[in-house]
Amino acid sequence: MKIGKKFGIMVVALVMLALAFAVPASAVVLSEKELGVYWDELVKTDPDDRAEYIRILARGSLKETLKNLNLTPESLTRMIEERLEDFHRDEMLNLKYEEYKHLIAGFDIGQDDDGDFEIRNVEVPDEIRPYFRKIVRVVRLHEVITLRGFTRINPCGDENDRNIVPLSLNATRWLPAIEVRGEGIFMEFNPTTLRCWEQQERIRLRAEAIQERWQREWNKRFEGRSTPLLTPRYFLVHTWAHALMRQLTLECGYSSASLRERIYVSDDSGDMAGVLIYTATSDSDGTLGGLQRQGEAARISPTVRAAIRDMEWCSSDPLCIEQVIAPPEHYSGSACHACCLAPETSCEQYNRFLDRAMLVGLPDDRGMGYFSDLLREVDDGGNVAPRDSR
Repeated sequence: MKIGKKFGIMVVALVMLALAFAVPASAVVLSEKELGVYWDELVKTDPDDRAEYIRILARGSLKETLKNLNLTPESLTRMIEERLEDFHRDEMLNLKYEEYKHLIAGFDIGQDDDGDFEIRNVEVPDEIRPYFRKIVRVVRLHEVITLRGFTRINPCGDENDRNIVPLSLNATRWLPAIEVRGEGIFMEFNPTTLRCWEQQERIRLRAEAIQERWQREWNKRFEGRSTPLLTPRYFLVHTWAHALMRQLTLECGYSSASLRERIYVSDDSGDMAGVLIYTATSDSDGTLGGLQRQGEAARISPTVRAAIRDMEWCSSDPLCIEQVIAPPEHYSGSACHACCLAPETSCEQYNRFLDRAMLVGLPDDRGMGYFSDLLREVDDGGNVAPRDSR
């Protein structure tokens, strides 16, 4: 008997200054206003049974409420599902946005106490300032990872995937979780450079081609639900995270599976564009500092230049750069195991949505990459040795 691959669905949060993330007040007010005492009961009902349960209630205690709201049982079911999807999506975005605000705050946090969160801002070296606005050494971090369900065969589409199987047949008031402590490096992209780069037609067309493939698959699995937008910005930040992790494993001595990414990207309407590369352990003392020290001003520029230089060529080129060997289920451009792919436990997207051409361009269009000018400087006499001499 063939057993399909299982994917654990995790909710990850970084604890920063004891921030508490709660249900948006507007969502609570709307739910109470429209459904009163039925809201809590209906949202806790198993999604597969909710429609039938509402039909049963509509013949009795819920009948008057539906009449006052001018709703049918079917429309009420759709409304609840849409509200839950919107809430979970907003909750996850708000969670990351709160983390992002603290990381880009511009001042050091936690140096004078023994708390779980300490950051130190680094002056961005001149040679990489056109590409990054902020670099932060995360000296101490505290991560909480909660297991909320599973999927089979395919990873979930998003946090609201109806194929996520809960851990228990019955509603529970708790979920298994672990706390880990560690360190990392946060890098925020330069918004001016980023906006100019992502507005290029050739960049948008390349991202849209992958978006179309992803949308076809999404519609097969989640008919009627809007497809998450894959932007050039996301491909850039995500691929850079993998390139940086790859380089840091060489320079810090960590195994590739020990490092993880946390991507902070907003859509075209926002400026959120950054990545946190970190490592963490269940030991109460956390890790030993080797990763965050790599973010020091004297160290980070050579690391960035070496990471970009390494992305210029892949041992599987020209097949890789021409998108011949990228697994179709990864919805990536130029990316393979020889260049961009990381251990799946390190990647938020299970190695999907990667394209190193967004970093360094194509053989016949070197200028399309975000780091093309930096790569040209390295090739013209920078301090990074060619790969075969390292």
